[in-house]
Amino acid sequence: MEKYAVIAVGAVLGAWSRHWLGEWSLQRWGSGFAYGTLLINLLGSFVLGFFLALHLDKGLFSNNLRLLVAVGWCASFTTYSTFSWDTLRYLQEGRFQLAAWNMGLTLGGCLLATWVGFLLAKWV
Repeated sequence: MEKYAVIAVGAVLGAWSRHWLGEWSLQRWGSGFAYGTLLINLLGSFVLGFFLALHLDKGLFSNNLRLLVAVGWCASFTTYSTFSWDTLRYLQEGRFQLAAWNMGLTLGGCLLATWVGFLLAKWV
């Protein structure tokens, strides 16, 4: 039962973080592009790559902390469902260039962010 409570705490923190960062980016950059979704996915991908590399390769964290961060926080924080919705909306509106930018930046950027997190964790 403890592991489910740990995951739930991480999920609550991830959802709160996602909401806060989404609101912040909307106020900072406006709604012309899905900046918040992109930023959240990049940051979440980096954190997951960094954290899991430290956990799996160096054994720095307990299993409960892995559940809190990787399963709870990252899964609740990242926004691939919102990414899909934003991209679909751009396509339906005929904004194909924005859809392409959103897909390319999110997919390529998140893969890069995960790799950078992984490399940084190897260096630590």
